[in-house]
Formats: sequence, structure tokens, C-alpha cells
Amino acid sequence: MKKYFLHFLNLSGTILKYALIVALALIILIIILLSSAYRDLKTAGLSSWQAKNNLSAALAAVQSRNWSEALNQNLDAQANITIARSALNRIHNNPAVKKVGLIKIQINDLGYLLETAEILSRSLERVVPLVQEGERIYSGSAGANFISLSSADKNRLLKLLYESEPELTGLKANIDLALLNLNRIHKIGILWPAYKEISQVKEELNQASLLMAQALPLTKLLPALAGYPDASNFLIILQNNDELRPTGGFIGVYALLESHGGEVITLKTDDSYHLDMPASLSSHWNLEPPAPLKKYLKVQKWYLRDANWSPDWPTAARQINQIYQGENQALGQPQPELTGIIAINPDLVSDLISLVGPITIRGETYTADNLQTLLQYNVEVAYKEQAIAAWDRKDIINELVAELKNRLFNLSATQWPELLKIIEKNITNRNFQIYFANSTWQSLAQTLGASGEVKDTGGDYLMIVDSNFGAFKSDLVVKKGFSYYLKENSQNLQAIVKLNYRHEGGFDWRTTRYRSYTRVYTPLGSELVSLEGIEKEAADLNIVNDVTLNKTVFGFFLTVEPGATQNITLNYRLPGNIYQQLLSKDYQLLVQKQSGQRVESLKVTYQPKKGKAKEWLSEFKTDKIFTLTK
Repeated sequence: MKKYFLHFLNLSGTILKYALIVALALIILIIILLSSAYRDLKTAGLSSWQAKNNLSAALAAVQSRNWSEALNQNLDAQANITIARSALNRIHNNPAVKKVGLIKIQINDLGYLLETAEILSRSLERVVPLVQEGERIYSGSAGANFISLSSADKNRLLKLLYESEPELTGLKANIDLALLNLNRIHKIGILWPAYKEISQVKEELNQASLLMAQALPLTKLLPALAGYPDASNFLIILQNNDELRPTGGFIGVYALLESHGGEVITLKTDDSYHLDMPASLSSHWNLEPPAPLKKYLKVQKWYLRDANWSPDWPTAARQINQIYQGENQALGQPQPELTGIIAINPDLVSDLISLVGPITIRGETYTADNLQTLLQYNVEVAYKEQAIAAWDRKDIINELVAELKNRLFNLSATQWPELLKIIEKNITNRNFQIYFANSTWQSLAQTLGASGEVKDTGGDYLMIVDSNFGAFKSDLVVKKGFSYYLKENSQNLQAIVKLNYRHEGGFDWRTTRYRSYTRVYTPLGSELVSLEGIEKEAADLNIVNDVTLNKTVFGFFLTVEPGATQNITLNYRLPGNIYQQLLSKDYQLLVQKQSGQRVESLKVTYQPKKGKAKEWLSEFKTDKIFTLTK
């Protein structure tokens, strides 16, 4: 037994010896493999760092407009990226690395970062020539602005903008892909020391992506506005939201804009009454107005000044076009074929004046703060003191618009980003709306958010639309607050809308008692239970199922005396599909803002069958979306 035991020990010792030799060999092999990976990792790191320095230098060269240096640095960056990617690929294929999941994750993170650098380098390569060409065109401008360009250079610039859409679309896609890669990088890992810088780059790329989303439709729309490649004719509606109407305000003034190749051929404003008053005397114009207009404004014909009856801008724009063309035809006047119709509210003009500086007309200075007040005083009161005929009282607007146009065209290229911010802000706040007869351009306007349509979300919806009927400019002094209360019952949803109107004005040339035909737009199929706060006969309640807009509309007339407060409550049942959305945890409420409307606050409350109510209180300058998850 002892003999066999000793033999077993000798055999075990031999096996252990060879096992140790094999293990040692494997360790040596792994060390050799990892040392190779380390060398590759070092190469990838050094090359990536150099590529990063090259890209930083390229961006600095772009800012200093040294285009050749920017492109050279970008070429060097691409060369270093190629070296780094080759080294990283060798690491990926290293057998030792493949076996260690933790190391593989870190290498993948480096790959995402390197791919991001490669994407940004490609983007820089495509964009620099566009910017370089734009500057080359501008170099021929004595004043470094659009208006001082020759006609040929204006066409070249518009052509560049018009044809740059594919490149800009590719740039937007590259930015989004770069963000996708950066979002894949783990916070805890090999790149943790640089994660703060990575987060900063992500934030900048997010902002760039949002900017590109706005810029892409503008590359098509701006040439159209400037009359490239074909001449454009626009009808511009100037809306006064101190006298609120469904799409933003009373149409007291309109303008015709004809442009071609970046040149403004015609830009002339006119009083809407100069068209409406002669049409009222013509037997050839007899379009009947909607019943509320006919009843409360006591008009027998539908005129341009009242044409924006629908809060849906595309619908209103088509109606404006019909009336504008019809009145001109009835009077035997030219009827230009319109490229589009633009609605502008005073807030946009005020913001533009804040950019170009105060404008002095006839000895008075218009600023961003006093524009609306001073202009209304001059066309409503002061013209009498100045012995100006009532027919000519709005001619001053022509002078103001002409000077504003000249200053905008004289903006330097460095001021364009601020101009774009102003346009974006006023599109969001629905102070600028545009309608194109061309369906492709109209789709671009919708993408830009400037089409002003009443939205059809398929979910819960609310829009309160006021129409000032003969209350002068009283919307300036009427403070409004809206609330929406959603109550869940056993088999349906009950909605309660509360409207609060507080009149802080008096009786003078500008303000009087508030008179509004107000419409509440709700999901199609909503059923009114009660209307409180107005006597039934005075309310003139009217319920319409608008299948075109997919809305049920509750319309009524209200008055508010100066110094008084009026509270109105609508109680209605929502259609069954909205209740099903709530049950399936897919409920969403869109509260859409009427263009030009000033509302102090918006409150939304949800009361479930059981449990505590949920409340939201917010300002109401833009459309609001509220989402419920049960």
C-alpha cells in the first residue's frame, strides 16, 4: 500500500509540475498579448489626442475665417483618426481582450468617442466650403450686408442657400449620430476623467441639432420669400392683438410684397378699409359673413378686415385669399396670384425694432416698448390734430415698414443669428404664421412650426378663442386666466373649463366694455352639460361639430364692464375614446394658445376616482402638453 501511495504522490507531483508550466506559459502568453494591446492602446490614445487637437485648431481657424488652415487641420485630424481606428481594431481582435468583458466595454467606449470625432471631422469637411463660398460672395459687398450686394451676388447667395439643403440635411444626420455615440459611453469607466467634457460636447451638439432642425426648412423657405428661383407675391396681414381676432388680431392693415432674386420689387401697406369700403358699395361683392359676425358687427357682407374668422391659420388664409381676390375682382382691380399669405402680430415687429434700433418717423421715435401704443394713438387720435385726412391716417405705417425693411436688409452677417432667434421665438409664440399655396412649401412651414394650424392630436384638446367685437382695443386691459378640471367618473370623463376675465380699463378712445364672441374648441363628440356665468339668452350659445378640424365647438357671447370681473364655467363630457386613453395610460392633453392672446395663467387639475388630485399651474405663452400616467 505504501508503494502505491508513493507512486501516486510522484505522479501527482509530475502532473502539478506540468500544470504549473502550462499555467506559466499561458500567463506569459496573456502578458505578451496584453502588452501588444497596451502598445495599440497607447497608439490609439496618442493619435486620438492629436486628432482632438487638430479638430480644435480647425474650429479655431473657422472662427477666424482661415479656411485653408481649417481644412488642413481637418485633414491632419482625419489622418490621426485613421491611425487610432487601426490600433483600436487590433485591440478588438486581440484574443486576450475578447475574453475579458470589462476590458471590451472600455474599448467599445473609446470606439464610440473616436467614431464621434470622425463624424464631426466629416461634417466640418462638408460645411467649410459652403461657409467659405458664402463669405466669398459677401466679400464683394461694400457694407458687409445683403442689401449692398449686387443683383448677381444676391442670386448666387440665394442659390447657395437653396442648394445647400442636402448638405445641411447630412450635417443634421451626422450631429444626431454623434449624439447617439456619445450617449452610449459609460460614465464609470476608462473615460470617466473626461466625462465632464463629453457631457459639455453632448449639450453643444443637442443645441446644434435643434438649430439645424429650424435651419433646414428655412433653407427652402427663405429663398421663396426672397423670390428665388421664381418671383414671389405675398399678402401680409398685420394683426392688432389689442383688438383680438381668431388668428391673432383685427386686420386693420395689409401689405403686398413682391420679390425677385433677393430684390424687393414692391412693399406697400394699405388700410383694409380702402378695399372694404368700395367693395361694400359694389353689387358684385355679396359674400355672406358667418352668423356671429353678421349679428354682432351688423355687417351684411364679409370683408377682408373680418376674414380671419377661423383660428386655424390655413383655413383663415384661404378665406382671406378668397375675399381679397373677390373684392378686387368686384372693383375691377388687379388680382395678383399669391405665393403665400403671412400673418404678423405687433410683438414680432417690436422684437425686430429691438434688433435694428429705434425708428424715428415724422419727429416721433418708435421703440420696442412704445410701438403699439404710439402707433395706435397716431392713427386713431393724433391724425385729427395734424389735419391729416381720415383716409390717409395709416400712411405713417408705410414709412415705418419701409425704414424697418431697409434696416433689416442692412444687418451684417454677424447679426443674422440674433435675427433667427427672434424669428424662432415669434414662431413659437404664434406671432408669425405663414400659408403657402404650394403644398411642399406648406409642409416645410408646418415642420418649422409656422403654419398655425389647429392641431389634431387624437387625444384630449382645449383651445379658447376670443373675438373682440366692437370693444375697441380693450384686449390690452382685460386680464385673463383659464383653468381646466378633469374628473374621472365610473364610466366617463367630465371636463370643466373656467374662464376668468378681469377688466382693468375704462371708457376712452382706446378701451370700452369688453365684447367677445368666444369659442371653446374640444375633442369631437364632447357633450355640453351646462354653461354657467352668463344668462342663457345673452350667451347666444351655439354648438358646432367641426369635422374638418375634428373638434366640437361651444360658442357664446360675453360682455365685461370696466372694473368688473366675469367668471364663466363650461361643464361637458368627453368622448369615450379619451376615457379609454386614460384607462390605457395613454392620456395626453394639448392646450393650444390662440395667436395674439394674452393669458396670465393656465391651471390644469386631474381628479381620479380615488386618491389625491394632481395639479399643474403654468404661464401660457405657447402651446402646452400635459401627460398623465396612472
